[in-house]
Amino acid sequence: MPGGKRWTGSEDVRRLLKQREVAGLFTHASPFSVLVAAMGDYWRSGCREAAEAMCQRTYEAGMEVLLYEQPDLCYDPFDAIGAMRNAAYQKAITEGWEYILYLDNDVVMPQEMLLNLMQRQVPVITPIVVYADGQDHGLSIPNMEQGKGLAMIASSVLSCALFKSVVFMPWALGGFWEDALGADEAYHFTKLYRATGHRPFIDTDIVVTCQAPPHFPLDDRVPARMKQHVARFGSVGGEHQDGVGSAGSRLWVPKA
Repeated sequence: MPGGKRWTGSEDVRRLLKQREVAGLFTHASPFSVLVAAMGDYWRSGCREAAEAMCQRTYEAGMEVLLYEQPDLCYDPFDAIGAMRNAAYQKAITEGWEYILYLDNDVVMPQEMLLNLMQRQVPVITPIVVYADGQDHGLSIPNMEQGKGLAMIASSVLSCALFKSVVFMPWALGGFWEDALGADEAYHFTKLYRATGHRPFIDTDIVVTCQAPPHFPLDDRVPARMKQHVARFGSVGGEHQDGVGSAGSRLWVPKA
């Protein structure tokens, strides 16, 4: 889906948007515009259809919506999710989208979800995320009971999370989301609060389903990753580019 799927009212509107894009202008001038940033294009069954239905409903309510599949930047599975999230919010800022909704490819949501989250008028907000068994398994800190309205929390998974794009302005050139071990959601929400004063909220009246248990790549055990490199390169540390093994090196070069 190069460029993303944009909901527009007519061919005349599409032509005007293209003219503005060629001229280097924002392709809209509407409040409450939303970039729905899907992390990749590996959709589970029914998830893309649910996302498109949500976008259609949001557009029908008068909002500008773009469903965009962020290109996969990972070398090993999940090792560049932070870089992908950075690229997505940079796109939102550059193109003038007021909101960015991070969305994983295995989430199913109600059609009204995005509208209801936006109506809360807070800078950072998530729904309750549950597994396919209907249980949330502690995916927010603290764990919240369903049906209790809006609440402030410390952290949440990013399977489905709505941000006002402006909260990322201190990192407009990139770099807010990190990929290092230990840089998990709690770390990032603490980082956001210390730099901007924004805390995340959760709407406990909205529940979305993650078809697969969320993966926590930043908590993967290092020995498991070492085994992958041994299988690929034939050694634990590989060879540094100057031919000298380096325990602290992150550059892996296959042996000849």
